[in-house]
Formats: sequence, structure tokens, C-alpha cells
Amino acid sequence: MLTKSFHRLWLSQALSTLGDIWYILALVVTLYHLSGSATVTALYPLLRVAGMTIGSIAAPLIMRKLRLNRLLASSLGGQTIGLALLTIYMFLMGKDNPNIAILIGMVFGISILEGVAGPVRSSLVALTVPEASLLKANSVLVGIVQSCSLAGWAFGSMTVSWLGASQVLLLSTMLLGGAWLSSSMIYETRNSTHQTPVGSWRRSLQDGWQNYFRLPQLRVLLWMDVWEGLFRGAFAGALLLVFVGERLHVGEVWWGWMNGANLGGFVLISILMSRLSNGNWNLGGMLAVGSGCVAALTLAFSFSTSPLVTLFIMFAIGASQAIKDLAERTSYHTSVPASELPPLFAAQSSLTSILYGVSLLLSGWLADTVGIQTLYIYASIGFSLSFIGALTYRRNGLTVNRYIDTEETVS
Repeated sequence: MLTKSFHRLWLSQALSTLGDIWYILALVVTLYHLSGSATVTALYPLLRVAGMTIGSIAAPLIMRKLRLNRLLASSLGGQTIGLALLTIYMFLMGKDNPNIAILIGMVFGISILEGVAGPVRSSLVALTVPEASLLKANSVLVGIVQSCSLAGWAFGSMTVSWLGASQVLLLSTMLLGGAWLSSSMIYETRNSTHQTPVGSWRRSLQDGWQNYFRLPQLRVLLWMDVWEGLFRGAFAGALLLVFVGERLHVGEVWWGWMNGANLGGFVLISILMSRLSNGNWNLGGMLAVGSGCVAALTLAFSFSTSPLVTLFIMFAIGASQAIKDLAERTSYHTSVPASELPPLFAAQSSLTSILYGVSLLLSGWLADTVGIQTLYIYASIGFSLSFIGALTYRRNGLTVNRYIDTEETVS
């Protein structure tokens, strides 16, 4: 059963996803027009990832003081206010060359709050739905987020071109304001603040990582996250564009179609899982099937020279990744008590952010050094190592511990 609070959670996530994407596009266009430099423009996503990493690392300290629903609302409220100030600055200074340092500084502050909100949202899922509905809830949430991402990137550029950067920033502010309002109506039945001794800030930072190494199933998930994270950047937009040109010898339109096919496969499986999910799914089997297919399909992708075949492979990779990701998210939710989820997801979020930054550098270096095809062969090896972890999870019977409280949630 999906509660009213969960519906408010996914609505908040959907609105903030659209708002984030459109403000990203507006800022990238603005920075490029102001500086005319690709290097300066590239600083924006780099600083955004750095800010989100800092927010994820600091999240456990803040979670000690506030309930998660209040913390999510506070984070989204802070992002809304920060984006509103950025919008006002753009309207006032847009014609007089606004200061790039001020723009980047504001983005960095907003990104820190985004980094706090990520693990809070992930933790709230387990506090707003019964345990038997966790896989269904994750499927619904991921499907909605990916659908909004597809729509946001598909129509974002046209929106910025049509309305202008300042107007799109205003629209993004309104979307984040809606997300703030929706999150303020989320309720919990259990105290979700992470209880640690007063003044024990080091304990707060360490708890999530200690759970990783204490529980066998989380050690396996950590192994999988590390190997996938190191090569996830291989499918970043710029490198995929190089593959389209050098291996497939087709135009940029195919690059857009392949991104859409990958996201479409992810969304389709998420929707199907939300329709079919119940409490009896074999998470270990899902992890093995999903990660194994991603590894095999990535290898097939590296040798493909047909645009149509490659398009199908990208769709299948998205679908396989959805199966693996949904099983992994649900495994996290059911491996520790609800009170220990916030520091665990904070650790996972900071690890993901750091690995993605490393992956972008590593993938770019490999593409320049050994060639674009060999990059994807190496990526398939990395994903195969993740698959070995999934087999260990399944073979050793590392089924999830039933730690989620059984008391009924309310709307």
C-alpha cells in the first residue's frame, strides 16, 4: 500500500527534478555566453558535484537534530530561496554582465543543500510505506524521476531558447517552491532522527560507513557500487557522442536517440515493476540478472557498428540497469533499522558522487589513451566484477534482514 505521504514524496521529487534540470540548463547557457569559455562552463558541473558531495558527507550531522520530513522541507526551502535570489540577481544584472564568481558561488551553496536532500529522500521511503511495498515504492519513485528527467532534458533546451535563461530560472524557482510545499506535508509515525551521544559528531559521520563493513550484504553492495561507479562515466554524454561519431559514423541526432532509448528502457521497467511488485521478489536474483546483463550488453555495445542495433542495446542496458538499481535500493532499505538509514544513505550518496567524478576523469583518459571502443570493453570488465558481487549475494543467501518496523504508517 502506498500512502498519501509517499505520493507527496514522489511529487516533491518530480518537481525538484524538473526544477534542477531546467536551472542547470539555464546556468550552463548563461555561463557560456558570459565567458565564451568551455573551461569556465565546465566548472559549473564540477562545482555542483563537489557541493553535493559536501552536502552528503555533512548530512549525518544535520540528521541528528531534525526529523527527516522537516529536514527535507528545510533543504528544499533553502534551495528555493537560493534559486530565488539567483533569479533576482539575473533579472537585475542580466543585461550588465553578472559576476561569474557570484553565480558559481550561489550554485555551490544550492548544490550543498541538494546533497543533503538526496539521502534524506532515500531514507524517507522506508518511513512512508510498509515493508512489503518497498520494491513497488522504489519502482514508482524511480520511474517518475526518470520520466521527469527525460522530459526535462528533452524540452529544457527548447524552453531556455524560447523563454530565455532568466525566465527559466523563475520557472525553476516555482517548481522547487512546489516541491518545498509538497515535502512539508509528509508525515512519519516513527522518530527518524539518528540517535547518537550528544557531541558525537565523529560517530555521526562514521555510522553509515561502519554499517557498510559490518553487514555482509552491505559489503557486497559496496563492492558493486565501487566497480560500477568507476566506469559509469563511460556513458556520459560527451563520450557517448564520441562513440556515435567514431564507431557508428552517424550524426548527432543518433546520440540523442540513444540517450532517450537508455532512459526509456529504465522508465519502462520501473513502470512494470511498480505494477507487478509485491513483497516476494528475489532481490539477489534481480541483482544478478540486472548486473550480468549490463556487463554483457556493454561488451556487445563496444563491438557494435550498426546504429539500429546499438539503439536496441542502449534500451536493453537501461532496462537491465533498472532491475539492478531497484533491487539494490530495496536491499539498502531492508538491511538496517529505519533509524540507521540516514547515515547509510549519506555514505552511499557521497561515495556515488566521488566515484562519478573519478569515473569522468578515468573514462576521458582511457578514451584518449586506448580509444573509445576499448573504453567500453574496460567498462564491461568493471561491470563484470560488479556482477561477481551480485552472484556472491545470491549464492551465499545474503537475504535482507527484516529490520523495518511493522507498525502501520499513516498518510
